Amino acid sequence: MIHILLVSREKNIFKDFQTALLENEVTFDWTDSAQKALSKLSKEKFDLLITHEQLPDMAGRELVEKVLFKNAMINSVVLSALSHEDFHETYEGFGVLMQFPLVPGKEQAEKLLDHLNRIAQIASRTSKSGGKKI
Repeated sequence: MIHILLVSREKNIFKDFQTALLENEVTFDWTDSAQKALSKLSKEKFDLLITHEQLPDMAGRELVEKVLFKNAMINSVVLSALSHEDFHETYEGFGVLMQFPLVPGKEQAEKLLDHLNRIAQIASRTSKSGGKKI
């Protein structure tokens, strides 16, 4: 089961996205600020952080950076209106899986699940091979 922390001022922007993922037994928690997200992340285990780029208390990039230094194993996705090139430039080196539009929907949910399934398959193959290259 995947547990996701959603971070945005507005919870309702995730409505269609969450509906699409609920069929796959994905669980969610939501918070409206970076500081609250950092607090939740220090107390609970999440598999994925999905954050809006503009938060009331810090930029999404800063949150991703802080999370990365606390837990390098957590994956992240950022809701951003930046062009693909600007997004890549801004988030390069922070292990961000994907860029989502400011209001993610069913299409993004499907892409995310596909991406996470591919990661799980690779991890499974690596663990079965004893860490040896396949």
